[in-house]
Amino acid sequence: MKKIDRYEKILMEFDSIIIGKLELSTPAKMSLLSGLLYMEFNHWTFCGFYVIKSPDLLEIGPYQGNLLPCTHISIGRGVCGTSLKEKETIIIDDVREYDNYISCDSETLSEIVIPIFRDDEIIAVLDIDSPIIKDFDLIDKSYLDKLASMI
Repeated sequence: MKKIDRYEKILMEFDSIIIGKLELSTPAKMSLLSGLLYMEFNHWTFCGFYVIKSPDLLEIGPYQGNLLPCTHISIGRGVCGTSLKEKETIIIDDVREYDNYISCDSETLSEIVIPIFRDDEIIAVLDIDSPIIKDFDLIDKSYLDKLASMI
């Protein structure tokens, strides 16, 4: 199945889950989205959220993966902290060439981090790691931005 088709499937599933009579909390939406993404792209090593703990600190939130992630990340540190600081999506084709990379496992070779906004303020970032160099592109960015806006 093509990447676009996989994301379209996730969009439909996530939309059908979060639109209902009972409003889901933000952590519940994050948990469900990380699960849907990780099940569809099962080669990823990590798919999860870091939530704002304080103006300059992220804390691990709902995630799926085969590793124990960092528990806290400071603003400007690593790809997640840089995405928080810059307030933009960041794609790293090869983490071995990114000086500010925080390594949680030796399998990760590429990464994408998407900021999650509510009322123009960042509330979290979605962090996805892959064992494949250059695994993420503008298709991922476009669909993950759409999904992030649904949180």
